[in-house]
Amino acid sequence: MALININDLRPLLNIHYFTNILLSALYFILKHTPKACDFLFNSCQLEMREWEWLTFMACVVVLKNRKTPSVAEYVSTACMFVKALSVICFFNYNPAYGILYVLLCIGHVLFFPKPVYQGPENIVYFRGVNLPEELERDKRVTWLICFYAAWSPKSVHFAPVFSELSNEFNLSNFKFGKMDVSRFPNIANKYDINIGPLSRQLPTVILFQDGKEKERRPIPTKHISLKFDFTKVNMIKEFQLNEVYNQCKKALANKNKPTVPAVTVEAKKDQ
Repeated sequence: MALININDLRPLLNIHYFTNILLSALYFILKHTPKACDFLFNSCQLEMREWEWLTFMACVVVLKNRKTPSVAEYVSTACMFVKALSVICFFNYNPAYGILYVLLCIGHVLFFPKPVYQGPENIVYFRGVNLPEELERDKRVTWLICFYAAWSPKSVHFAPVFSELSNEFNLSNFKFGKMDVSRFPNIANKYDINIGPLSRQLPTVILFQDGKEKERRPIPTKHISLKFDFTKVNMIKEFQLNEVYNQCKKALANKNKPTVPAVTVEAKKDQ
């Protein structure tokens, strides 16, 4: 990872991350707490195979997060792997410990869920078949469109992420839109989006530039759609949103730049 900025650590100042880190380290804390380890494990040292598991898990976390720029995402992924290892370690000593730890993990998800964006958004909601017309109306506008279904859990989970992106990257020539394609199957067919109950294409996000599709996720193949994790980090990376934003901002600045009147140019030549 790159050098950590203090602002990158602010999202961690949340009870979800604090309890998640504590829960992830619970096994190793108990293993090194004198009275607790004697009572639960009859040993206050990690066994050799536990050290091997821990080393292997650390390597997996580093490889998994080597391209993750967000500290919060890095911590979440690391905690997920450490908790998986902790389940194995607890079960190794006593199945009852393992079951209790799994219940604690489930309780953590229910009572201390991961914080989601609840701020403002800049999204155009298309509620008709006018989407293709809007894309063609002004080809200078770049659109990032989310095709979703209200009944799709992944679409619901992705909604706050898309709202946050729309608030952060929105420009007059870079707009964000959404359409519930379960209500407009003809639009789903036009953009080759499967809206069946077993579909792996909901949500589908498409970037349109010059009125034409430039990029989409997930990527459909002949037999199955490739899995895509709709996190903010992945969206910014896969759709190159920083680059698209800068291009649109530059185009907007050039558009608004005042032109020098021809009369003034001629006058300067005469002088």
